Amino acid sequence: MTNNSDRLSEGEVTDLSDSSIQAQYEWSSTLPSTAVVETVAIATNREPTATEPLYESVDPDALNALMQSDSAQTSTERITISFVFVDQEVTVHSTGEVIVRSVTFDD
Repeated sequence: MTNNSDRLSEGEVTDLSDSSIQAQYEWSSTLPSTAVVETVAIATNREPTATEPLYESVDPDALNALMQSDSAQTSTERITISFVFVDQEVTVHSTGEVIVRSVTFDD
């Protein structure tokens, strides 16, 4: 996988394996929905504008509101959301972590 971390507005991208990467963001400066699109673009070696719209997989406004809520930032309990986007399993944590893994579908 090509590491295109220079496309990120912030944060570090770490290759976890051949089929997954992890990126760290600050939700105060990057919208979670933007972070998902950027991280998936890196994982799939595409431009962010070349992916399907995020709203076809998850409500971007709801994702942003949930991850940036006061309770998500101050709670001792972490919020985690997982969904499939562009054939990638995406896990978003309230701590700012985004993990993207390839998904293989059985026919």
